Amino acid sequence: MELTDHDAGIADVNISTPSDSDPATRPKVYPQGWRLHALTAGLCVSMLLSTLETTIVGTSLVSIVNALQGFSQAGWVVTAYLLTYTGFLVIYAKLSDILGTKLLILFAVGLFAIFSMACGVTETMLQLIIFRSIQGVGGSGIYSLVTVMTPLMVPPAKYPTYIAIISSVFAISSVLGPLLGGVISDHTTWRWVFWLNGPGGAVAILLIGISIPFSFPYPGPARFFSSLVTDRAWRRVDFFGAFSSLAASILLVFALEQAGVEYPWNSAAIIVSFVLSGVFCIIFIGWERGLSLRDTVCEPMFPWRLACNRFVLGLLLNAFLTGFPFMAAIINIPQRLQVVNGTTAVDAGIRMLPLLLCSPIATVVSSLLLTKLRLPPLAVLLAGCSLQTLGVGLFSSLDSSDLNVPPSQYGFQVIMGCGFGLNLSTVLMMVPLVVRQRDMAVTMGAATQIRVLGGTIGLAICSALLSNHVTRQTSGLLTPEQQSALLQSFQTIRGLSPELQVKIREVYAVGYSQQMRVMLYFCIVSLVSLSLLFEWPPRRLRTTEDGEIATPD
Repeated sequence: MELTDHDAGIADVNISTPSDSDPATRPKVYPQGWRLHALTAGLCVSMLLSTLETTIVGTSLVSIVNALQGFSQAGWVVTAYLLTYTGFLVIYAKLSDILGTKLLILFAVGLFAIFSMACGVTETMLQLIIFRSIQGVGGSGIYSLVTVMTPLMVPPAKYPTYIAIISSVFAISSVLGPLLGGVISDHTTWRWVFWLNGPGGAVAILLIGISIPFSFPYPGPARFFSSLVTDRAWRRVDFFGAFSSLAASILLVFALEQAGVEYPWNSAAIIVSFVLSGVFCIIFIGWERGLSLRDTVCEPMFPWRLACNRFVLGLLLNAFLTGFPFMAAIINIPQRLQVVNGTTAVDAGIRMLPLLLCSPIATVVSSLLLTKLRLPPLAVLLAGCSLQTLGVGLFSSLDSSDLNVPPSQYGFQVIMGCGFGLNLSTVLMMVPLVVRQRDMAVTMGAATQIRVLGGTIGLAICSALLSNHVTRQTSGLLTPEQQSALLQSFQTIRGLSPELQVKIREVYAVGYSQQMRVMLYFCIVSLVSLSLLFEWPPRRLRTTEDGEIATPD
């Protein structure tokens, strides 16, 4: 490999003539040595901070509410972040094709860090909610662009390994968030939940800034100013498609997060939100189809050719359905350990290690199966979906009358973790096999957004199931005031008599088992959805003479 003139730390892997009009024909350059390590560290720090914010606030919410005196608005501290976090994922992915990945990720990390600090100095709940929503815009960009940049920063042979690294960061942060939030609340001010993102974001910006040029992943002069001031670049942006997609996502997440919490499920606010979300979704589909059929500079946010590709639809559907049990397991298993088995938050996190460790290990195994043994990705997806279905099914069968931590649950976590690791990573690694280079970023972004959306819907379903079950089963055991307090905080159980505590814990045990049983149904549907990917002979990962993953003709 030869080093390019503009950057001695980046190796050129293709000597063809670059073409600005077609990304598929342009040569890529990969960072090497300290630059690759710096970029990897910067992306991991960014991803860690972004995903931590989806869970860390939950265990700090009581301290925040007490300090700012806004109990009635407590739910919005979490919801405001999730609304923008979910809505902007595919928008960032598409914009990265037009404005450049480095420019956008630096913007996203900067926005996230600045408004994290603003959240830490806020004095009212309203200010905090507004700052959290803007913080979510930055966090969304981080999550989306890290996923997009991973296949661009290393040759295909190393891509599965780096996907494993990023996936492990995501899995670890999902459990680390509640634990870290609890530690901060117990030993210092809640403001450090947000202030930690300031120096962390600064480190990430520095590492990313020095590791790659603004033209990443292609050689050439920096595009920092030219990409912003070029009129043609902005005319390529599908503003209406972005707006309709954002509106549909935000309204749907709002309805799912607030239903049964702030508003009843049959309230006008929830029903109207669901209806409007559906209307904007239909508008988005119609607009994208019409824009795709017209010969115009404006590029559709989600090209219609992808909607007509059964392999793309199969991957997106599988990612969506896998999001349900994955988020349910990551969030609800630690809750079960604390509520039913009486463990501390830290102990619950430690007991989640079988799932947390097996998921990234399975991701590495997936990369070896695909690259070394050349197994078809469909076969690995079948194995992953089967394992997650088996693990979730076994976990739903735990004895609800046993309030001790059963040793068998660790084995069930191992099975689930292996299934999630094989499935989530293989979906991303299969994208280059079903779309051309020009559609890579938006397909990656869509897979990420729809997986997060699936997880959000899954958590909403689990929350509704548990609340309804606990309310129904405790109506003869607790007063209405005790029921209300119990649904707002699990700590209420400790104030009950020992005999009543046992009965309430058994009620929760049955409720958590019901949650996992419903998630089992989504696992089964996820397994069935793989039929959309079936073909003979099945596709396998292969590289071109230039070292790239071969994309469809």
